[in-house]
Amino acid sequence: MKLIDFDLEPGQINRVLFDYSDVSTRVVKIGSVRFEPGQRLPVQGTGSHAEDELSYIISGSLSGESGGEAFSIGGGDLTLIPAGEEHWAEAGPDGADILYVMIEARPER
Repeated sequence: MKLIDFDLEPGQINRVLFDYSDVSTRVVKIGSVRFEPGQRLPVQGTGSHAEDELSYIISGSLSGESGGEAFSIGGGDLTLIPAGEEHWAEAGPDGADILYVMIEARPER
């Protein structure tokens, strides 16, 4: 994960706000997610995905590991997790509210 410098409703886990697909070139999804205090994702081990993930931490904090490196981030931080990078995160004592953009580039046909 790369930290980028950048000066819900209760029970809502994930809400997709925008979903754009141009099957020949790319897929873009924008959404929000709420981590409850102490919630870990995935529950065990690490996860990865085919998309680059750009996340803005609205409030709260997360700690975890991405690409084999430990991290700790909080409100106002912007991060980039490249496609395929193994990672996991756990919310701090106040949970975490996140706005994310998932971008999957597809080879031209």
